[in-house]
Amino acid sequence: MPKVTAAYLEARRQEILEAALTLFAEKGFAHTSMADIAAASGISIGAVYRYFPSKGDLVLAVCSEGEGERIPGDTATEAAEQLRRHVDPQHNGRTHARLVAQIWGNAAIDPLLASVVARQHTRIRDQLADLITQKQSGDSEHRTPSDEAEVVLAALIGYAALVAVDGHVDHDGFGRALSRLLD
Repeated sequence: MPKVTAAYLEARRQEILEAALTLFAEKGFAHTSMADIAAASGISIGAVYRYFPSKGDLVLAVCSEGEGERIPGDTATEAAEQLRRHVDPQHNGRTHARLVAQIWGNAAIDPLLASVVARQHTRIRDQLADLITQKQSGDSEHRTPSDEAEVVLAALIGYAALVAVDGHVDHDGFGRALSRLLD
């Protein structure tokens, strides 16, 4: 019997995560079963449970994706625009926007998910603050890069919520306003 490689196991795990992400965005966490995820990933239900002992574990894994990654962009404006495009329906971001809205909603009642969300939020805020600090030289205003980054992230979370529910939003206008805020 051939030995299963670590690469093979990781590829199966990624297939499960991708199927879960898609289904969670389409149906929500509560309305997606492990059987749905197994069917969508083409992997047996037993194999899904081998990687993720519960749906809660799978939700946490989906929400933890990207931990430790840097935001693309050399400036705060570029980084914020990349984050915005990630949830912009004009750039196929509606799936991610729907997932973001659910994650924040569920984090309000699930302490484990809240800790993952808090870590992700802090990581992104700190990266944005670092980029904002690089652009500031002799800025005499009484605001900190961390404050500015927090406002940018709050605006992006609200933007994602609007996109998630097909709310009316001027996507290009939002992007321009975000850029002005950071310039």
